[in-house]
Amino acid sequence: MRDNLKEYALVTDSASDISKDLAKKYNINVIPIYIHYNGKEFKDGIDIDSNKIYSLQKEKKAIFTSSSPSPQDFVVVYKKLLKEYKKIFSIHISSKLSAVIKSARIARGLLKAEKRIKIFDSLSGAMGTGFMVLIVAKAIIKKYSYEKILRILNFLRDNIKLYGTIDTLKYLRRSGRVPAAASLVSRILKIKPILAIRNGLVEMAGISITRYGSLMEIVRRVIRDFKKERWVIVSIIHTLSLKEAKRIMRKIQSSLKCVDTMITECTPVIGAHTGPGLIGIIVSKLNREIVDLFI
Repeated sequence: MRDNLKEYALVTDSASDISKDLAKKYNINVIPIYIHYNGKEFKDGIDIDSNKIYSLQKEKKAIFTSSSPSPQDFVVVYKKLLKEYKKIFSIHISSKLSAVIKSARIARGLLKAEKRIKIFDSLSGAMGTGFMVLIVAKAIIKKYSYEKILRILNFLRDNIKLYGTIDTLKYLRRSGRVPAAASLVSRILKIKPILAIRNGLVEMAGISITRYGSLMEIVRRVIRDFKKERWVIVSIIHTLSLKEAKRIMRKIQSSLKCVDTMITECTPVIGAHTGPGLIGIIVSKLNREIVDLFI
C-alpha cells in the first residue's frame, strides 16, 4: 500500500437521503439504487426525480419497483477509491430491506479488499442511514481513528429510532415492505398507520383515525422517548409534505435538546415505495464523542 494514500473514503447508497449538496460538501460517494417502471430502468435521483414519480402514481396509478446496485456498480466505485484511500467506510440501508449490502460484499470479495473496506449495515433507512454517513463524514474531517468511528457507528445503530406515518400503505404493500394484511386493514377502516423500523424491518407500530392524529401521535412518541436525553439529533423526512414537516420540527425543537436538526425530502426511490404523504421523524440520542463533532 502506498504511503501517500489518504486515510478514509466514504460510500453510501441513494436510500440514505444524502443530497447532492451534502455529498459534494463532505466528499460522500453515493451509489444510486435502480427504479423500474413500465419496462424502463432509472438511476435514483439521476435519471428520475420525485415529482415525476408522484405524478405517475397519481395520474396513471403507476407501480414502481426497485433493485439494488449491482456488484459491478460497487466494484467501479471501490476500485477507484482504493487507489486514493487506505480504507473505505461503506454504510448502507438495512440488509433486511434491500440487497444493497449483498452487492457491496460481493464487490469487496471480487476486489479481495476485505481488510480495506468496512461494510456497515445501518439496520435503518433514509436519514437513519444518512445520519450515520454524515456523522462519519464529520469524524473523518476531525481525524477520528478507525476504532473510534466504528464505536460511533455502533452507538448510532443502537439508538436511532424512526417514527413515521403515511396516507396509505398500498405502495409499501406492493413493494413487499409491509404485510398485505396491514394494508388491507388500513384501506378498509380508513385509518392512518404509525410506522417504525425495528431490527431493520418496517413495522406497523400503531394506528390513528385521522392524518392530524397520526402526526401528533408520532410527535408525542418522540418527545416521550427522548425528553430526558441531554443531546439529540433530529431529521424530519417527507414526501410532498414540507409544511407539515416544518410544523412538526418546531414542536420538537421546543421540546427536546437538539444538537442538530434538518428537514429532508426523501429520495425518489423512497417516494416510489411510500407514495406522497410520508412524514418520518428520525431521532437519536448522542454521546460526547458525537457531540464534539458538531462544535
